[in-house]
Amino acid sequence: MNEQELENIKVKALEEHIPIIMDDTLVVMEKYLNTKKPEKILEIGTAVGYSAMCFTRFLADNRKN
Repeated sequence: MNEQELENIKVKALEEHIPIIMDDTLVVMEKYLNTKKPEKILEIGTAVGYSAMCFTRFLADNRKN
């Protein structure tokens, strides 16, 4: 998913008052994920899946399917 698609999802969610991860929280999570390079991420309780989509870029390159 490219950055413009993510931005479109974010804008639509905010317009419709759907709760999504706040920008400052996303920055903290990105720093953590960039360090850990997880193989899998489980997000529970997603509204539109915005944060999960943001997190996918930090998955380890050698993830197992």
